[in-house]
Amino acid sequence: MERPQFGQPHALPPRVQNAISKMMAACADGMAHPVRQALAGLREEMPLMIGNPMAARREIIAFSHCKQLSIHCSEMLPALLECIEHELIAIRDQSHRPQQSELWSSSESWTLADAGDNVAPPQAEGIGQVTNQCKLPLYLLGQRFGVLAGAPAFDADRIPVGPRCLIRAVEDASRRVFGDDFPHMLVTDAVARALFHDYPALVNRINKELEGASILPGLTFIPSLKRAATPERPAFADVSAMAATIATMSPQGAAGWFEQPEHDDRGRSANTRSAPDFSAARSLLAKAKGQSAAAPATHVQLPAHIVSEMLDSLSAHDASGRPLGIRHLHDELKARAKSLHGGRVQLSQQQSDSIELLGMLYDAVCHDMRAQSGAAELLKRLQIPLLRMALSGEEFFEQPTHPGRQIMSRVAESGAIIADEADADPQFDAALAHAVDRVEQEYRGDGAVLEHIHQELADAHQAHAQRSEAVERHQIEASRGQERIAIARGAAQALLDEKLAGITLRPQVEMLIRTAWQDALTFVRLRHDDHSALWQRHERLTGRILQVVAANDAIEDVDLRDSIFEILKRTGYHSEEANEVAETLSRSVGLPRTGARMSMTELVTLIRTRPRFGGSSKTLQLAEDMPEPRSAREEECYRHLSTLPFGCWLDFTINQQGEVRRRRLSWYSRITGNALLVNRRGARIAEMQLDQLARLMAAGQMRVARKHEMSLLDRAWTSTLGTLESLGKLFARPAAVAS
Repeated sequence: MERPQFGQPHALPPRVQNAISKMMAACADGMAHPVRQALAGLREEMPLMIGNPMAARREIIAFSHCKQLSIHCSEMLPALLECIEHELIAIRDQSHRPQQSELWSSSESWTLADAGDNVAPPQAEGIGQVTNQCKLPLYLLGQRFGVLAGAPAFDADRIPVGPRCLIRAVEDASRRVFGDDFPHMLVTDAVARALFHDYPALVNRINKELEGASILPGLTFIPSLKRAATPERPAFADVSAMAATIATMSPQGAAGWFEQPEHDDRGRSANTRSAPDFSAARSLLAKAKGQSAAAPATHVQLPAHIVSEMLDSLSAHDASGRPLGIRHLHDELKARAKSLHGGRVQLSQQQSDSIELLGMLYDAVCHDMRAQSGAAELLKRLQIPLLRMALSGEEFFEQPTHPGRQIMSRVAESGAIIADEADADPQFDAALAHAVDRVEQEYRGDGAVLEHIHQELADAHQAHAQRSEAVERHQIEASRGQERIAIARGAAQALLDEKLAGITLRPQVEMLIRTAWQDALTFVRLRHDDHSALWQRHERLTGRILQVVAANDAIEDVDLRDSIFEILKRTGYHSEEANEVAETLSRSVGLPRTGARMSMTELVTLIRTRPRFGGSSKTLQLAEDMPEPRSAREEECYRHLSTLPFGCWLDFTINQQGEVRRRRLSWYSRITGNALLVNRRGARIAEMQLDQLARLMAAGQMRVARKHEMSLLDRAWTSTLGTLESLGKLFARPAAVAS
């Protein structure tokens, strides 16, 4: 069948018309095969439905309907595309609103499928499933449709090619093609199932077509809002009260994702160094060189433009191609000044000090970077631009927000030794390489150029943080789900402990109650609180089970057996397992198990080897294996960790050589003690117990990163000043001894 030709919407801007044309072509290609396949299958099934109301879903099927379907089925795809095109053309018409068809009944009238005839039609389930499956692509498509419509972003229900609108378009097309007397629900169901089968590919294709039409190109992630600061978590007297506050605990403080949030830093050094001004740094350098004061200048200072020209002529590599360091470049600069302008023309003392301080800072930064990382190569290419920045003024050393200093810091952080290769983000690494290229090619001392490059890199860094936060958010939700299961397991176990107190049962029977029936209780408690009617019903059932199995008389409760069987099946047990357990727990010990398919020993062995509901968490196993009790120091560390806000960065010592890796404490539970650790990309690195972290902290193998040490460049500057101060004391010591 030839691709249908679509009329161009004349009331829309040319760019929107072009985008709609591309979308229609994508829809024609993507829908042709599913629609043909669905109608061909329906043509084969429809004659078999005649005279069978249940198979036809209570639609009245006649031979005339089969004939209509055979004659007009080829018209279905063009009609469907025409309906979709009509919605697209009216995308900017404020008065045009899609009418909500009655795809399912109100939720107030829903019942279980076996409880009556009032159930949701199949389209409702299909819409929900495909919307969840394509949540991100539909979100991106909604953003792009908002641009096309000149309006806020569309939600999934308003997108003209979204699941809900697509079903409505199929139904409208069916009415146009087959008439009002035709059983349209059959066509709608068949075509919708076929389209939804390949729907993710269709949505992704439409997104690519719109991106190719320059509609929000590069939109690849969900923007996230800044979260509020983490509230102070109160102490709880019981698990239920603590569980009630889980939803209110924010996973991130007010600080940026890569920053250390505010917290009680008890490990902060009392003599934390404040950044000195440039003159103080020069004074420390003079003392380290054994100079009591700067010598009076006896040479002529080179003008700034001459220095800039000499920097242009410098090469960052020697004759053999090996990279030169800052000190070698300094020597080369001084030699060129002498050869070109005479012996009395030299760099000023301030310029020489700036280069020497930059060289020490650069070496300290490189010491904390991975030698073979791509960031180390980028930093080598920045040496000559960094010389320009240092010689242009003292702001580079005094202002942490200096754009050149920020660029150097971001390059260094990407290759820091406290991170590993898995922490690298390819998109941000590409932005770093582009920024370094621009600095090399464009920066010649113009601060505006440097600021523009820095702003582009800052935007890329923010996008990196948003990607990492989005990945982290999924990990946190998974960990919170494990916590909810742990709470439910604790409630189920507490109920059984209370009910079983003072009752002596056969070990096999008690094991079944502690495993299979506890799984059922956990499953219910996970979805209902302890005041719900369903949980209270299960409490009564638990009491009845214990009353029956502990009875001395021969008792069999058939209703109890049926209830246990249905509950265990809903929990996930196979019919045979559920039936055998129900038979055992619904009769007393004095009544033998007649007609059982397996012996008591086989049943107990089968249930014992079955995975427990919510019992597969590695952190729960770690908690059981943790030695007790904690020492006084470990207890102090545990209390300190329990007060940290989510998002704190922790430094772990990973070997005897003292190598450190930095990880983010994204989330932890004061109920289960579980702690989630992720890397700089938000990917899960480990799940540990707070108890385990406290023991590592007490042993000196882990510490909370200090806020003033988060930046590698700041750490390197502090280290440089500390080295100068130590050298100055060494030079001062002989003079003191001589006096």
